[in-house]
Amino acid sequence: MDLSVLALGVAAVALAGYVWYVPALLELRAGSADRPRSSRSAAAACLVAWATVALTAVVLPADGRSWLPLGAAGGAAAVVLRVRAALQARRESRETAGAWAELHRVRKA
Repeated sequence: MDLSVLALGVAAVALAGYVWYVPALLELRAGSADRPRSSRSAAAACLVAWATVALTAVVLPADGRSWLPLGAAGGAAAVVLRVRAALQARRESRETAGAWAELHRVRKA
């Protein structure tokens, strides 16, 4: 298969991914006052993953070999951001549970 056909397919997938990366972009643009850290980290992971797909579509027809390190680096960065988001969400959940527990203790006293 010709690499330009493959690149066209990857570009079509990247364009179709707007249903994920546009909301993620809006999530990041909302700012830190409106959104929790975990949500912003998850949105950043989504954007990194889709940017990697888009860059792969650009690099693929130019050179048949350089897309693999690009994909590996982008995928690794997206995984690291997503794991960070999961850890932050767990921390936020514990903080929220502690705040609610404190409110229940105050109300009963």
